[in-house]
Amino acid sequence: MGIKKDRVKNYYEEEAEDYQQEFYDSDSSYPTLKIRHNYILEMVGELDLPSPCSILDVGCGTGELVIDLMSPNREIYGVDISSNMIKIAREKSQASVVENCKLTLDTGDIEKLQFDDRAFDLVICSGVIEYLKDDEVVLDELKRVTKPGGFMIINVTNKFSVRKWTALLVESLKSNRLLHSSMNFVKESILKKGKLHYFPFKPKVHAPKAFDRQLLAKGFVKLEHRYFDFAILPAPLDTLFGVITDPMKRYMERFSKNNMTVNGTGYLVSTQLKR
Repeated sequence: MGIKKDRVKNYYEEEAEDYQQEFYDSDSSYPTLKIRHNYILEMVGELDLPSPCSILDVGCGTGELVIDLMSPNREIYGVDISSNMIKIAREKSQASVVENCKLTLDTGDIEKLQFDDRAFDLVICSGVIEYLKDDEVVLDELKRVTKPGGFMIINVTNKFSVRKWTALLVESLKSNRLLHSSMNFVKESILKKGKLHYFPFKPKVHAPKAFDRQLLAKGFVKLEHRYFDFAILPAPLDTLFGVITDPMKRYMERFSKNNMTVNGTGYLVSTQLKR
């Protein structure tokens, strides 16, 4: 059964406040989304972007990335399916004013973006495609709004990661209310790792090399990649033994540009659209 878009929207409407607190404001020993965030900024810094330039962040969430991308001679747009995410992003962005930089934040549907063809020099799509039913529709739409010669940075979840080896079992256990409550107590109250998330839908996973080929077929030529969100053991053991595994995972980030297919749960790739 395919992913229901309204379930994704409703989930993130409810999770918006907790999302910001858990993934950006808390003091985590291994902050995976902050690490991904910094890799994206590094990738953007390596691109030959024109000045002025236009940037689109699809699935901008609470606005952490678009705010850090603000710079003179940039026109930046942040779009998210969740109105509560956009509300938080707007509130935060009020304290971040950069001269000669325009920031626009609004709700939107990645499959039907309200922008002209060839509108952006750079499109960023991070933490989105795994929640959508059809890769082809999404990639066609991202290509449509990217200028020829422009860039796209996108990430997927790596299906070969050791953490995903037990995914079916873990999700089955979490679907039981009593077991979920017990597991959540252990993770949140004892391990201090934040609450145990249960998606009312099944996020997709991808084979990194196959995804590279999929991008190339759309005209996006790979420039570089980064693996992130490393795992040492299958879930939930990786979290249960975090005192031991977290330092190892932080160490492994220095190898993010290598082919860390077994250990890297996230796969981030920078591309350029053929002219």
